[in-house]
Amino acid sequence: MRSSAILRYSLLAYGISWLFTLPLVLQALGRMPWAVSPLWHGVGALGPVYAAFAMRSSVDRSTRFRDLYRRQGTGGLSPMWTGLLIVSPIVLLALGLAGVTLFADVPDYRALGQALSRPDWLAFVFVGSVLYGLGEEPGWRGWLLPHLQEKRGAVTSTLLLSVIWAGWHAPFFVYRFDFGGPDMILGFFVGLLAGAFWLTFVFNSTGGSVWVVALWHVIWNVSNLVAAEISVAAVATLNALMMVLGFGVLAVWGRRNLTAGAVARRNGSSFAPID
Repeated sequence: MRSSAILRYSLLAYGISWLFTLPLVLQALGRMPWAVSPLWHGVGALGPVYAAFAMRSSVDRSTRFRDLYRRQGTGGLSPMWTGLLIVSPIVLLALGLAGVTLFADVPDYRALGQALSRPDWLAFVFVGSVLYGLGEEPGWRGWLLPHLQEKRGAVTSTLLLSVIWAGWHAPFFVYRFDFGGPDMILGFFVGLLAGAFWLTFVFNSTGGSVWVVALWHVIWNVSNLVAAEISVAAVATLNALMMVLGFGVLAVWGRRNLTAGAVARRNGSSFAPID
C-alpha cells in the first residue's frame, strides 16, 4: 500500500471527526452562539469508519458498511481465548477495584448505582463507548493497521498507527480533557501506545477480526466510565494495568509480529488487508 493512500485515509478520518466536533470545540472556547449538547461528541466517532468506507469504496463500489466489520483472514485463537480477550477489560477492572479496596479507599459503589439511574449518564456511556468502539475500530484496526503491515512489521506499524491515532484526539482535549501540563499529555500517549500494542496483538491473533477489537474497545470504554464513578484511584489502577498488559504483549510477542494465532503468511499476520 502506497504511503499516499495511508495519508489520504488519515487526513479524511481527521477531517470528518474534527469538522463534526468543531461546535464543541468552539463552545469550549466561548465562541459558540448557542448551546451544544455534550452528546454531540458521538459524531466524532464517524471519522475513522467513514474514512475506511470511502477508501474501500474507491476501490470497490459495491462495498457496504457491514463489510467493514468482516474478519480479514482465517485461523486465530480458539473461541475460549478469543472470549477472554474480549472481556479482559472487565478482568482488569475487577483487579483494579480489588487493589483499591486493599491498599486505598473503599470504592463508592453507591455512586455507580446513582449513575445507572440517570438517563444522561447512560446516554453518555452509549456515546462514549458503543459509538466510539464501533466507529473507530473499522478504521484504525480494520483498514489502517493491515495496510501499514503490508510492508512493515507489526511493532513498527503499531508505532506509526499510534502517532496518527493520538493526533486524531486533538479536538477532544479542548472540550473533554483537563490537562495539567506536559506530564498528563505524555501519560495519555503512553497509555494509548500500550492500548495500541494490545489491540494489534488482539487483531493479529484473531485472524484480523474487526468485531473482536471493536467489542474490546466498547467494553474498555465502559469499564473506564464505571471506574470513574466509583473511585479516581480505580481509574488510575485500571489504566496502569492496561499499560502492563500492552507493553507485556510487546515484550513477549513483539518478535512474533504481535500475534499468538496462526502461523504468519505475511509479516507475521494470517490475513491480508481488504481494500
